Amino acid sequence: MPSFQQHLKTEGNMVMQQPAVKHIYTFDELVKEVKTLRNTFKIIRLVSPSDCKAYLFEDDNLKADTLCYHFWNRKTCCKYCISKQVIDSQDQCTKLESINGHIFIVIARYVILDGKTFTLELITELTDISGLGRNEHVIVEIRRLQEENSRLIRDPLTGCYSWHYMDTYFQNYVKEAEQQQQELCIAMLDMDGFKLINDRYGHDTGDEVLKSCSQFWLKYFDYQHHEFITRYGGDEFIIISMASTYEAFCNRIVSLSNSMRKNIVLGNGQIIPFSFTIGCACLSEIEQTSPSSSREALFKLADERMYMGKRSGKNRIVTAS
Repeated sequence: MPSFQQHLKTEGNMVMQQPAVKHIYTFDELVKEVKTLRNTFKIIRLVSPSDCKAYLFEDDNLKADTLCYHFWNRKTCCKYCISKQVIDSQDQCTKLESINGHIFIVIARYVILDGKTFTLELITELTDISGLGRNEHVIVEIRRLQEENSRLIRDPLTGCYSWHYMDTYFQNYVKEAEQQQQELCIAMLDMDGFKLINDRYGHDTGDEVLKSCSQFWLKYFDYQHHEFITRYGGDEFIIISMASTYEAFCNRIVSLSNSMRKNIVLGNGQIIPFSFTIGCACLSEIEQTSPSSSREALFKLADERMYMGKRSGKNRIVTAS
């Protein structure tokens, strides 16, 4: 694993726009602050959200550790990646995690170190906090709050990001695309004839169809890759992504759609086909005024193209009027 100093020199870890509150540190300043924080937190680490690498503080040095999610006994990035949230908001975020029945509080802070962006994660077991103890009803309440927080981020049926997440963080993606000189693109996906699937096979089967197709798109559009998919409505989804060009984004959507298996097989062997009609658009196509009106115009353009595809036969992708 490369050293921390080598990682700092890696290209592509772009510096976000400087926030109003200063979070810029020299290495010596950060080490000094960490020494103070050790009085409260058991584990303090520096995380690079772009590649999920974690670094531990040992005396006056940083040691490369495993990938950040390995600490939570996971094989992939957390569904609610607090480090990504911190980079998006350029502020402090807090969440709860659990390992084998033990509840941990994680506080993550936005940090710029030697010109590169990181999160400083402060972790301690919640039951270690003085006065809390292991009161069972407190632990149950903590888990309930954790589940509610998760629902604000993810749609519970499909695992796609929620409307709340998209509404809260969309403008951060716009800023990030501008800083990286990328095109911000969206694709609006609407399932063809979904009501007929529900009417013919039942809502449970309809849910399975939604989950099946969602899992396909989630493999390719998740926020650790500067892109995500939101469940916009019942059978409607929105992909938001940064790309080098609008053409490159559209080509990717077409390629992925062509590779997608468009049916599910029920337990009794019955095959249920489905398809999507998709409308694509990019931010540079519209006149940008205020952030809210720009987003509304972008979504409206993609929606119009999606319905153009519906009127011309469904099961197709429309990229231009």
